[in-house]
Amino acid sequence: MRRPGLKSIWAVLLAAVLLLGAGLPVYARPGFFNRDGGSGAKPLPSSAPSGKLQEVAPPGAVQQLRQGLQRHRPSLRLIDPSNNSIVSSDVLELRFEIDDWPLGNDSELGLGPHVVIQIDNRPPLRLSESNGNRLVVRIDDLEAGSHRFSAWAAYPWGEAVQAPGASIHGRVHLWQKLQGTQPDRDAPWLVPVSPAGEQGLQPLLVDWLIWNAPLQNLREGDGRWRLRISIDGDSFLVDHQEALWLKGSNSSSSHDIQMELLNGLGEPITPVFNNQLIHLKAPSGPKPGWMRPRLTESQLARLSGSPKPEVPEVVESPPEPLKKTEEKQLERAEQPPELPQADVKVKDEIEAEPETEPQPTAPEESDAQQPAPPSAEEPSKTDSALPTPAEEKPSESQQPAEEETKLMPSGSLGGSARELLDSDGRLRKL
Repeated sequence: MRRPGLKSIWAVLLAAVLLLGAGLPVYARPGFFNRDGGSGAKPLPSSAPSGKLQEVAPPGAVQQLRQGLQRHRPSLRLIDPSNNSIVSSDVLELRFEIDDWPLGNDSELGLGPHVVIQIDNRPPLRLSESNGNRLVVRIDDLEAGSHRFSAWAAYPWGEAVQAPGASIHGRVHLWQKLQGTQPDRDAPWLVPVSPAGEQGLQPLLVDWLIWNAPLQNLREGDGRWRLRISIDGDSFLVDHQEALWLKGSNSSSSHDIQMELLNGLGEPITPVFNNQLIHLKAPSGPKPGWMRPRLTESQLARLSGSPKPEVPEVVESPPEPLKKTEEKQLERAEQPPELPQADVKVKDEIEAEPETEPQPTAPEESDAQQPAPPSAEEPSKTDSALPTPAEEKPSESQQPAEEETKLMPSGSLGGSARELLDSDGRLRKL
């Protein structure tokens, strides 16, 4: 037999429970970035490098290259295989596409802009050549199971480009998935970024990528994660994503850089994936081009992956008067050289001289005594030295006998020239 009063009592008790329970707080499960976990503790403050470490400006060449590459907006995409897919092969082949990023590698200055592929905690792979905009990397020594990878566009010195679309990450499985061996889909994980060459050159580049890390510092006291960086025993905390250039005391030795991802209270976040150590070997060989204090325009173009600037060949035509002068000089060069004035006169006299002996004219008869006929012993002049008719013509006044004697041919010349003349100097008639 039912009791009507009992039913009403149960109804009153249920209503009371609902009313009281509505005012109780409901705590969410503490997550990776829960700021205080309900304890009300303040986030851990960040700190600057201390001890032997000092933050400095990057090298001059780095500043030049960064300024020149700022106009690019690299875009990196995974083409094959798709993210979180299973690959039934012992060889993993990753295919990417990169846009608006000039890859390059100079034999003298070193690596230019490139793309870095990081698989798990393996050494990074640096790609500086592409087929068009396609990048292909083959890995044949991965063990079966699940793997994570990151890829990013990098500056010549190795720093990751912090821009949307310039970096990607994903997972791939060889033969089958292995649960628990990789971070969860939305879990944070840390990737240290090594400088190009993996050498401990000073100043040291300290850079990193954190996947699935929430934004922070949007308001005061909103610290959700911290990164503890330890270099050769000196540690400090950072709360923002920005590469650092540090200088220490051991400039000629190797360096160990440890990075730990912490929550706002300084507690480690899944340290199996977020406690990483990179070892930079001691510097050796020539320094890369980006370590120089300054680059020339040609070096800047080569190291930034841009083609060498083409200098147009300018052929300057000489002015018109100069051309005419050159033509005249060529004409003169083709003509025989001109003789001096005195030589010209001598040449003309020689050319005008007849081949035969000129016929001398007899001097006019006068009361003066005629010259004696020349003897065979007297020297006679050569044919070319015979007097011309103009020279033999006497003046109106009679000349002395001595002068006439001088005009008469004389000498010991025998032969035809002597026999052709009479005693009076006239040409013999044959």
